[in-house]
Amino acid sequence: MRKYRVAYLGSDSEAALLIKGALERAGLEFVAASRDSAGVKKISDFDCDLVLWDLEDSNPNEPTPVAQLRKAGLENMPVTVVVSKDQEEAAAKSLAEGAADFLYKPLEKDPLPRILTALSTGQRQRRIAWSNRVIEDTGRQIRGILANMSDPAYVVNPEYQILYMNRAAEEIFGEGLRGGTCYHVFHDREEPCEVCAKGRGPSRWRAVLKNGKSYRFMSAEIRNSAGELERLAVATDVTVDEEVRKIYKTFISNVSHDLRTPLAAIDQYVDILQDGLVGDLNEEQRRYVDVIKRSSFRLRNLIENLIDANKILSGHLKLKMEKAGIGKILEIVLGHLRAQAEDKGLELKVTIPDNVPPVYADKALVAQVIANIAGNSIKFTEQGTVQVRAGYIPRDEGRIIISVEDTGIGIPKEDLGNIFELFYRVEGDKVYVEEGAGLGLSISREIVRAHGGTLWAESLEGMGSAFHFTLPVHKDESGAH
Repeated sequence: MRKYRVAYLGSDSEAALLIKGALERAGLEFVAASRDSAGVKKISDFDCDLVLWDLEDSNPNEPTPVAQLRKAGLENMPVTVVVSKDQEEAAAKSLAEGAADFLYKPLEKDPLPRILTALSTGQRQRRIAWSNRVIEDTGRQIRGILANMSDPAYVVNPEYQILYMNRAAEEIFGEGLRGGTCYHVFHDREEPCEVCAKGRGPSRWRAVLKNGKSYRFMSAEIRNSAGELERLAVATDVTVDEEVRKIYKTFISNVSHDLRTPLAAIDQYVDILQDGLVGDLNEEQRRYVDVIKRSSFRLRNLIENLIDANKILSGHLKLKMEKAGIGKILEIVLGHLRAQAEDKGLELKVTIPDNVPPVYADKALVAQVIANIAGNSIKFTEQGTVQVRAGYIPRDEGRIIISVEDTGIGIPKEDLGNIFELFYRVEGDKVYVEEGAGLGLSISREIVRAHGGTLWAESLEGMGSAFHFTLPVHKDESGAH
């Protein structure tokens, strides 16, 4: 256990003895020294936690104890002044400059309680001083980082006044704008932006600034050395990204439209052949037509993914919500998934407990998520099994978790963080044989997010992958599942 150290600076031997006895009985260490440079050096070497500075016959015009210790390099040394009744003005001056407390002489028979109170106050002052130094150092580091960033950054106070702009921001908007409001300087608005005005905490938003470029903003609350709240915002130029998104939208819209028409004709003629309207088919011919039918389904699924990707890029994804059981949703795509698995000689297992509550969801879109994930698992699994499971998680007011696990080739660690990006495909020696547009997982993630759920993946290269997504359970008006 640490022993606290208290020093007395002064020439009153009676006071020194009284303090020494009280502290040593309490297990505290004590040292006494004269009130000169040699005494200050002594307490500095003693590394004390509190200095009791006896003003005794000090000159009213001499610096306060706090000032003298600061001059000697002991800036954060807690000080309690010891004064006589006629030195109240000197005591007040010392307190104003940062002394922790004062003691009147003659000292009480047991000065320990007042000394312990002063010691506690002094330690609190030290912690505050240390925290302020950390804040100041952090602030300087942040300003240094921001100054050299190529992205515009700024700091505003709670009234949206600009306190700081880095060089990149000044190059865009001009210098000498500190003190103006950010919503007027950056956006030509008369009122604060909705995102900033809605409340506290970190925020993200996009905006087109005066220079005509699109920026993605991230902001967070910080405190300055005075403890005052400020907001730091950093913007990233995403103008090129926006142009790429427009190209994506145009490409997807054209391709999906051009593919739908011939696919409808293929489906129509396949149905005619399967119904025997142009004559009975032999066993081999039926197998060929089944292959065409399955390939048509995969192509239709790709087209639907393209259309959904276009909706997501346009922000027009709409949900047709209804109460539905996971088993019923799975039935929509289970037949096609079993056929895909059988074609590769894989076993498709489905485990859905009877007590899993229903969800409130768009059945077709959730079925599409399952088809995308399970279809990927089948595609990249050469032998073994693909298992679809469902379960109930009671936390967060109840959620259903659906998992698809496989024994496939797995996903390289360096690709795992990118697989949900639009048009991203894993490139590797074991993957090139499988075709795909890199749409399914990205679309699935957006569909799950739109339902208020989460989609994530786990994988070990060469061992297999597991994809999981959650959906909120359905609740009636009483709040019951």
